[in-house]
Amino acid sequence: MTDEVRTDIKTAGGGAFQGGLYGEVVFNGSGTINGDVDAITYRVNGAGTSNGRVKAQSVTVNGTANFNGEVQANEFTVNGDATIRDGAGFGRLVAKGNLSIGGSVAAHQIELRGFLRIGGDCQAEAVTGEGGFNVAGLLNAGNVDVIVQAPSSAREIGGERIVVRQPAGGLSSFTGLMTVFAEKRLTVDTIEGDVVWLENTTARVVRGKNVTVGAGCAVDLVEYAESYTPAGGAQVREARQVSPTQ
Repeated sequence: MTDEVRTDIKTAGGGAFQGGLYGEVVFNGSGTINGDVDAITYRVNGAGTSNGRVKAQSVTVNGTANFNGEVQANEFTVNGDATIRDGAGFGRLVAKGNLSIGGSVAAHQIELRGFLRIGGDCQAEAVTGEGGFNVAGLLNAGNVDVIVQAPSSAREIGGERIVVRQPAGGLSSFTGLMTVFAEKRLTVDTIEGDVVWLENTTARVVRGKNVTVGAGCAVDLVEYAESYTPAGGAQVREARQVSPTQ
């Protein structure tokens, strides 16, 4: 087996580099990489652009980063602003700032602390946290537990346990100024899960074994197999019990 030779890229000003095998890629100023990158760590503290695919053990964006290709990372953390043109695969994604992904996403764990946009589907084991999201396709996860702090949407949401909550009173770790005036609501066509518990959600259809429709909800149709609990202020046009196999 041939040993991999990895060099480092560390910039304090600016520069352009070729893709390849790297140990550390660190942009403290600005920098561009042309070509595919395979790195141990990839960190953007200033402004960084990658024109190619990126594969790394860990990616951290503290400034502004553009990935003009697919991204694969065990750990991907956004504290600033990042855009991924194509799809992405993550072990653990922590979105504290703003992250926009043009294609579909597969991840083990997604921790939401900012705003996440996905242009395709999102498949994960767990999606938790607070903030806002926009998923153009299906959001599918074993566990979805989010506090909606900004206008959010998905075409469909599916999973075993789906919990959508409105913010409690007091300060939040999500500090986007636009959310002071924005409606903190999830809008979705269809939600389907074993346990579904909703607040501040607008949906056409909600299906589940055990469904709770809480405060601020507006739902056209609820289909439940075992139990259905509506809040007093919830607006539900129709609720009907169905067999588990229906």
